[in-house]
Amino acid sequence: MSKKLLLLSSLTIFSYFFSKKIIVLVMILVGALIFPEASLALRHYCFGHGEKLIVESNYFEKSSIIQNHLKKMKIGDKKMVWVNRFDDFRLSSAINNFSLEKKKNKVIIKQWMYIRRSNEIFTWFGPIPVPITGNMVHTFNCTPYLFYHEFPLNSSY
Repeated sequence: MSKKLLLLSSLTIFSYFFSKKIIVLVMILVGALIFPEASLALRHYCFGHGEKLIVESNYFEKSSIIQNHLKKMKIGDKKMVWVNRFDDFRLSSAINNFSLEKKKNKVIIKQWMYIRRSNEIFTWFGPIPVPITGNMVHTFNCTPYLFYHEFPLNSSY
């Protein structure tokens, strides 16, 4: 049995016992404890009606991945950043393939949040090997939105 078929079978059995809505709500609730930014992003995707989400979190400023990128950027630079899942579970669970902009007095992080309606793309719930398809999230009337965060530019980067 192929890995993909095994994953789909496991997901089907899992979905059979639990409603998709309950699974997504559990992801939001449990995620709030483990990955609060990811939980906020998912909750807003499901219930935010497409409004811009301005995220308040000091995690992004402390992220070594973001700090390393900022050290290599000049004032006015803007770049797309992709994060390997295993390099930073918390960051990559919240945003990935995001825009990082270094301005004179602040850093801006943005990402257009959209999850494809597909059973072919899996999102792992943090380091826990529970495959969640993009289509499962759309059990709610989800709306794409702009994820936005900014923090003051620190002289160390």
